[in-house]
Amino acid sequence: MVDENAFVGGQSVRDLSMKSSHLSDEHLPALMLLTQLRTLNIALNRKVTVIDRLLDALPSLETLDASGDGISSLGRVPYRVSSTALRVLNVADNRLVDLAADAFVGLTALEELRLDGARLSLGNDSFDAQRSTLRTLSLRRCNFTQSPWTAVAGLSALETLYMSEVDCRCCVHSINN
Repeated sequence: MVDENAFVGGQSVRDLSMKSSHLSDEHLPALMLLTQLRTLNIALNRKVTVIDRLLDALPSLETLDASGDGISSLGRVPYRVSSTALRVLNVADNRLVDLAADAFVGLTALEELRLDGARLSLGNDSFDAQRSTLRTLSLRRCNFTQSPWTAVAGLSALETLYMSEVDCRCCVHSINN
């Protein structure tokens, strides 16, 4: 169990891995004290359900792996996801079903985004802030409520797109209409 004062004095920590460590949302305030963190791995902690505030509190964070946690929403008020440093965001294999339309607007340096397994409704401007930065986008096993093609089409820097095991029926329907 992580005490809320566990990292007091540890502000110089740059990389931290707490993968599969039984973390929950109540432990995140302790991590927010590590303002110099560049890499944080909190994957496979099913009781971590919200990361928006964490991203806002860690201005130097470049890589966050929160895959396999219990996150169900991203980018909802009162906390807007905002980071000019974050380059890699992995929220794959969560229960992500509530994604704000402008969830990624503040992530202007994002190069890699993994949303595998999410239920998504991507709009034409979902990735506007990443048009020239996003190089890798993973949408494996996603359940789309509308075609993702218009959101992906304008990504001029995109080198790798993963879309295996995707139900494309909504994609075909929107192309035919």
